[in-house]
Amino acid sequence: MAQSTGGISARNVKIEGSVNGTTWTDISGFANSISPDGGDRDVGEEYTFDGDTPIVTFGKRKSLKLKVKVLYTEGASDPFETARAAYEANSAYYIRYSPNGQSTGTFLLTSSAGRIVTPPYPKMEAKAGDAVTLEFTFQCASIAKSTNA
Repeated sequence: MAQSTGGISARNVKIEGSVNGTTWTDISGFANSISPDGGDRDVGEEYTFDGDTPIVTFGKRKSLKLKVKVLYTEGASDPFETARAAYEANSAYYIRYSPNGQSTGTFLLTSSAGRIVTPPYPKMEAKAGDAVTLEFTFQCASIAKSTNA
């Protein structure tokens, strides 16, 4: 098989957050990483007296966790404030992102309703000259793939 020539970089990612799954706020200018984790499918295995290998069965998928890192800013609708409010109120939150930007025909990955499950407070170091960031973990049941219109 020939080597792919279609790789993309993360320079064009569009990421959005929502408190209702309908109205989306672009946080691409604040976010600098998103890392999915979890979602593993349960696997069962049982052995019988006859045979040397297990009988393997497959169950349901576990929930997903998205770790999101953003710059800390203090605007009323900036990611820190919306994530903090959703975390402290234990209210629904949604995330969607387009790895190749939000051009027509590119993939769009949209979460089901979930919750921010880790405190989204900023971390800081006195010696560093880096911008202050914060990281939060968002947990949901699933992510659906669609195409940007």
